[in-house]
Amino acid sequence: MADTAPAAEARGDDGAPRLTPCKTIADFYLPPSRALVGSLCRSFLDQMALTPTELLYSSRNHTRLEGAGNLLREAVERAGTMQARAAGEPAPNRVKELQALLEQMSNATRELEAKEPAVALKAGGFRQAVAAIRANATPDAATHKVSRMLTDYLASARTWSEKLERMLGIGQEAKGTPDLAVVDTMLAEMIISGAAQDSLFSRRINLENKIEDLIELYKAAYPTRRKEPATQLAGDFNALMQTGALPETKTAIETAIVQQIAGTGAMSSPELMMELKSTYSLLQRLRVGDKVIGGRRALEFIDKRMGKLLNEETIGDYIRGGGTLADRLISLLEIHAVTFGPNNKKTVEGLIQRYFGDENLERRLLTGEGSTAHKLKLLTNLHRAVMAAPLGTADKQGCAVKVARMQASFLNQSKFFASIDKQNLSSGRKCAQLLQLCAEGTFIPGDNLEKAKTLVKHYLARPDFKDKYLEGIQPSKRQELTDTLKKQLGALGLPSPF
Repeated sequence: MADTAPAAEARGDDGAPRLTPCKTIADFYLPPSRALVGSLCRSFLDQMALTPTELLYSSRNHTRLEGAGNLLREAVERAGTMQARAAGEPAPNRVKELQALLEQMSNATRELEAKEPAVALKAGGFRQAVAAIRANATPDAATHKVSRMLTDYLASARTWSEKLERMLGIGQEAKGTPDLAVVDTMLAEMIISGAAQDSLFSRRINLENKIEDLIELYKAAYPTRRKEPATQLAGDFNALMQTGALPETKTAIETAIVQQIAGTGAMSSPELMMELKSTYSLLQRLRVGDKVIGGRRALEFIDKRMGKLLNEETIGDYIRGGGTLADRLISLLEIHAVTFGPNNKKTVEGLIQRYFGDENLERRLLTGEGSTAHKLKLLTNLHRAVMAAPLGTADKQGCAVKVARMQASFLNQSKFFASIDKQNLSSGRKCAQLLQLCAEGTFIPGDNLEKAKTLVKHYLARPDFKDKYLEGIQPSKRQELTDTLKKQLGALGLPSPF
């Protein structure tokens, strides 16, 4: 009944199942078999607060599973069918073999419990008990006895919190010794349970928070996003993770992260942009150096998540909320910035190219209400969004140049700078007005901004500029005004006349 697929998935390899059919009773206790039991019987294990180890090593738990409706039969049929398919054998035959082997294992477990009770474990006595078992048994027999001992020790703990507390207590006792490996195995089987995660981390707002907690625990950096651990257990768990001696648990946390990402629920919100940002932000937190927690499978599930959100209809519905065409284009570019996956990016980029390829784009952008300065600023904001978007170099340059040319054309058509110069104001007031427009990001950097700077320099060169700039200003306010001028000119790379 062995299946190594869950471990493979967590490592981020090809994820192909490698099945090793159980031929003897001992095969049921192997790590791949326990992993498969955890997968096929997850709902039962979560409800009963049991690990696969506890299920396998207790005849009482065998009976509980047998009484859980059709669950056992369905699990055996699924495991047998998978193994038969991998081996090219008839499925019914393999299912019958598994059923017979399971009955033998259950009978053998009952006989052993009647003949030899499990070693009693008392709090604080784990290492001594393990040492005594190993001193009087072969390695394989000792492993079996230790597992029976832990199963018996956890039997009176009815909740995940109680079981986690007991195992973490044993972990503190075994820290820094080879015996911690036994704790590692049990904690790995516990943390893979969503119900155990809820007990450990308490209530979380959304799926993103659940995955964040697991990522922080994986990195042995919990808590990071909150000030204190949600529970004492979570803090103790993280402290044990910091020893770096829980490889099985770390792999199990990685698998749990992938399982959560693969879920169908929203990451944080039904609103498109919030959901995309949450998913993209999660992707960044999954990166550890040159590795991604969860590997290829995590990336595939994030790609699928975004794929369900991103199509022309949903994107169109979202960006229509923008007040102007420029706002809608900026929204589209913002969506592109948090999009992952080649096909998803292709969808968004196709819409961007369609908009920027419209021969009437300039007219559509600049038609409507609003002052000339407001429309200039819309174009600058659009240009800034283009430059910030992770578009290909050629596409980015093409879009940016097009927007800059639109603004240059609009400046000429509206005679914007000439209208400023013709105002019945002093050179000081005109310069201050123009500098404020520059500070507010009205002009696109490059030729358009240089035109504004040229006019600023023209006013600064006037012999009476200083007097006109401070004309009518109270003496107590003049220093503040000259400081503002120096700051605005400095931002443009221009010297101050004061």
